[in-house]
Amino acid sequence: MKPTLKFLLASSLVLLCAGAVRAANSVTPWVPIFKGIEQATGTNNGFSVQLSVDAVRVDLHDPDIRLLVTPPVTNNYVVDQRETFLQTPREFMLEHGLQIAVNGSFFSPAGYSFPSGSPSWLTGPVISKGRTVSVQSSSNDSLSAVYFTTNNQATFAGINWPPASTAGMYSALPGLYPVLMNGVNVSYAYTNAQFDSVHQRQPRTALGISEDNRYLILITIDGRQELSDGAFDYETADFLLLFGAWNGLNLDGGGSTCMVKADECGTPVDINQNSYQFAVGRPGSQRPVGCNLGIYAAALPRGIQNLTIQPGTSTAILRWQTAFPSTTQVQYGLTTNYSSVTPLDSRMLRSHVATLAGLIPGSNYYFRAMSFDGDTEHTFSCTLSTTSAVNRTLVIEMTDEWRFSTNNLDGVNWMAAGYNDSTWDGPFSACFHIESTSSAPFAPRNTLLPPGFVVPIFRTYYFRTPFVFTGSTAGITLTFSNYIDDGAIFYLNGSELARVRLPAFPTPVFNSTAANSGVCTGTPYQGDAAAVCPDVFSVPGSGLVQGTNVVAVEVHNVSGGSTSQDIFFGSAMFVNQPATTGARLFIITENGQSTIYWNGQGLTLQKSTDLSSPANWSDVSGPVTQSPYAPNEAGTTFYRLRN
Repeated sequence: MKPTLKFLLASSLVLLCAGAVRAANSVTPWVPIFKGIEQATGTNNGFSVQLSVDAVRVDLHDPDIRLLVTPPVTNNYVVDQRETFLQTPREFMLEHGLQIAVNGSFFSPAGYSFPSGSPSWLTGPVISKGRTVSVQSSSNDSLSAVYFTTNNQATFAGINWPPASTAGMYSALPGLYPVLMNGVNVSYAYTNAQFDSVHQRQPRTALGISEDNRYLILITIDGRQELSDGAFDYETADFLLLFGAWNGLNLDGGGSTCMVKADECGTPVDINQNSYQFAVGRPGSQRPVGCNLGIYAAALPRGIQNLTIQPGTSTAILRWQTAFPSTTQVQYGLTTNYSSVTPLDSRMLRSHVATLAGLIPGSNYYFRAMSFDGDTEHTFSCTLSTTSAVNRTLVIEMTDEWRFSTNNLDGVNWMAAGYNDSTWDGPFSACFHIESTSSAPFAPRNTLLPPGFVVPIFRTYYFRTPFVFTGSTAGITLTFSNYIDDGAIFYLNGSELARVRLPAFPTPVFNSTAANSGVCTGTPYQGDAAAVCPDVFSVPGSGLVQGTNVVAVEVHNVSGGSTSQDIFFGSAMFVNQPATTGARLFIITENGQSTIYWNGQGLTLQKSTDLSSPANWSDVSGPVTQSPYAPNEAGTTFYRLRN
């Protein structure tokens, strides 16, 4: 949502709604979700208008609470052009390991077509960890602001013009205008301006501070959807009051309105239901924004603590601790149905270890760790990923150099490794393009192809690049990650590897052949290469040779109208080789009880009481082929694994 209204600074603003009557809104009690953070919901109990409200309350006096605002770019920072990079609240949370994330201040460019990673600039005063991200340059940028010191002391500036001093401030976030000042709903002053879209019913994100400055209150009100219509400013302020705020401001809203929290294992979970996903037709997606606010917090006390995961290719080791002696077991599977379970270790321990076996390399698993303390069950549910059974090496980078030609090469063996391409243009750095900078969201665009922005352009462009490979070619596979507008055929040393949006092999393809369809169909970036819709494929590396290899690609445009007047090509290639890993033994001891464990399968545990001769090693009775193992041998015993 982008502001357009010009605000008048008048001291009478705070008096205009003193006699207003509050609607029949209601909120639920606060429920702790992290140490120092609580969650609640609200509704307007309406019939003709529905409002779905979500809120979190942050105790700024809790010593474990820390605030983080989107930091400034460190590469070529430019005021009002390149201050931050667009990022969804979900991405912001994952990058910084946060417990709460919510969209923050207004930003530009404001369209829906800009992907994460695009440069942006912000309105109003933004400070991140003591560093200035954006400054207040006029009263129309953002009328309000909230500032925080390093120990989370809050200062609310309802009318921040002239701008308040930022000296000593650690974090700052602006709001477009105040909605709540000194306990008074000032938003009724905006009802005469509802012709302006920002004051109409909209999804809302708002921030409030309690009267004693102890609590930071963040709310989202969903809109533009069946279950919630969006709120007027005065309704936003009413909910802030109900949730305990004394001062409050309106943050960015509309499709930007989004708040997430971390689950037990740090995965972002949506708190509200954002409208952006419906506008762009991608359920579950979030709008990348220029500014986010994040909260660090400690976990609530729980029975299972300090859980760690040591993944392998086909096994995974889980370790955790409990405050009281209890049993050890883990349920796990590819879904939350948990199709497998580890053997029950009935020993009453505080330190626990379990090994998950029979896992698929490079796969995601759900698990539920369980410890029983008498009649009390302690659980912890999360996910893990096994390691890939391959070593992956990047041999062609997205910005590497290629030669190219626009000649008609029908009947020419131009894709062969020994073909002489010295008369071709280049080499030049990818990505190659004929795309207008305003419509093409993907970067980098390093080399403009001929004839430039003159139409018509060529139907087909040809590219070649060499690379050197050393080592064994046994079991090799190749993975290509590409951005192609519109279709392409890939070759390795003259042999065809794959086709993208072109007639399937063995149908002949000529210089005049058009691509089957445009790129990124069904997304806001339809017709242009974009970071959200790469073309990725893997193929056997049977044509790979030791020494110099050549990848050749022909890129074809679609036919008809203006859609055929642009082209884009960038490609990265990985060589995947079978991985080999060695197994390691580990041991933990508690109150005279030991547990031996290891990652890997197909291994047998052996023991010895005398290392003077290799002949003294023997298999542990069983034999023991499954980790973990609780030894019961007397005296000093040594252990090892054999294949």
